[in-house]
Amino acid sequence: MEQNSRTFKVLALSFGQTLVSISSILSTMVAARVLTKLDYATFKQTFLAYNFAAPILLLGLPNAVYYFLPKEVKNKRGVLVDNLVLILISASLFSLFLFLGGDSLLARRFNNPDLEETLSWMKFYPIYVMPASVISAVLLTQNKTNLLVAYNVITSILLTFSVMGAVYITKGYELPLKIQIFLPLTFLPIGLYFCFNHTPGWFRLPDFIQMKAMVAYAVPLGLASILSMIMLETNKIIVSWMGTPEEFATYVNGAIEIPLIGIITGSIASVILVDMTKSVQEGKLEDALKLFHTAAIRSASILFPVTIFLLIAAKPFIITLFSEKYIESIVPFYIFTSLLPIRIVVYGSALMALGYSKVILIRSFFDLLINSLLSILFVSLIGFLGAAIATFITIYLWTVPFNLYKISKGFNVSIKKTLPFHDLRKIFVFSLMFSPIGLIQEFLSIRPEIMFIGLFLVYFFSTFAILYKKSFLVLPTRVENNLPQFLRNK
Repeated sequence: MEQNSRTFKVLALSFGQTLVSISSILSTMVAARVLTKLDYATFKQTFLAYNFAAPILLLGLPNAVYYFLPKEVKNKRGVLVDNLVLILISASLFSLFLFLGGDSLLARRFNNPDLEETLSWMKFYPIYVMPASVISAVLLTQNKTNLLVAYNVITSILLTFSVMGAVYITKGYELPLKIQIFLPLTFLPIGLYFCFNHTPGWFRLPDFIQMKAMVAYAVPLGLASILSMIMLETNKIIVSWMGTPEEFATYVNGAIEIPLIGIITGSIASVILVDMTKSVQEGKLEDALKLFHTAAIRSASILFPVTIFLLIAAKPFIITLFSEKYIESIVPFYIFTSLLPIRIVVYGSALMALGYSKVILIRSFFDLLINSLLSILFVSLIGFLGAAIATFITIYLWTVPFNLYKISKGFNVSIKKTLPFHDLRKIFVFSLMFSPIGLIQEFLSIRPEIMFIGLFLVYFFSTFAILYKKSFLVLPTRVENNLPQFLRNK
């Protein structure tokens, strides 16, 4: 399988991101079990402000690499220089904010005085972490997918096990946080070496005209991305402001985003976006819509079963990850897991292919506005669970209907034809068929870890087998050839 093939890129990116996500989950599991709720809240809140601010400061600049690097013929390395300079300027703003007293301000707003010290450690963090955001774009455009996967997996594993070891040894948050903050400083030179080594051209001084063009291209899409990211982080910010650190710890463990969302839909979207855009530009709207439908079916054949399984196995799942201490995290986890089915496609990919960049920006603005207002209202009325309910209502009653309406207009079809609803209903029904196995939890009293693994094996083997036999689940040829004869659908 060639490294620049569409299938290879999806599989390689998915595999790499899966390992990275598993590493992140392991780190969170250990911290939640070993640290007190207050220390765990400090551990998580330290990066909350940065995670909120980083998308704003980046302004979509790393995504500009996907456009400008392939377009440049003579000196691709110069494009990389321009992009990095812009990112460094943006990163400096967050560092300046912390130097000017932002650490004290955030500590007060989050009702956690320990944050004043931990945030002071992050004053230079954006300077060496934000530039690393270009690594994926550069290596993908240069068809170095294997190298990108290896870099992401190795650095993630090193960081994860270093943090986990520090948590176990110290039983506190100080050393783990310092490792998580300062270890990435050693990764950046390696990542940039790979980028420049595989980007032809020569070093030059930053080109102001080129940089201006990058900003002009990146800002519209960047703003949409910023607003979407802020919407996802807004709930955590509001819970931090309006609740206690302990309530935040409970909420944030239930509000986890299942890695499969980004891994599956993100990998597929990043690969098919180019083909969809090409088909639209050539006037082949039907072909572009077929690509969108195919992406939905392939994603749904995994995400629908994952949704059903996590709903029936939520209790052993949360206890396995975070221990009995966070049993209250199950309710927000139910709510956020219920959002998985609508994530079978990245609606922005279709809208971008149709040239609807402004539409994405408008939708994202109202996403943020509606979610923020509802979150403040519901949190004040019913506590931290209100933030999860606000997100659920925003996405199902505003975001998805708006996306489908605009996509239907772009493809000149009815809303019913924007997605392959007939096939999606079948996949959902097949995913429900084996859900009654969750009832076994009421009759067996065994360790939650064993219960979770048992449910996992029985449910997914049965469900994936039927989805594969019905040709909804597509496996790589090498995997197919090694399946028992009775499982093959050919």
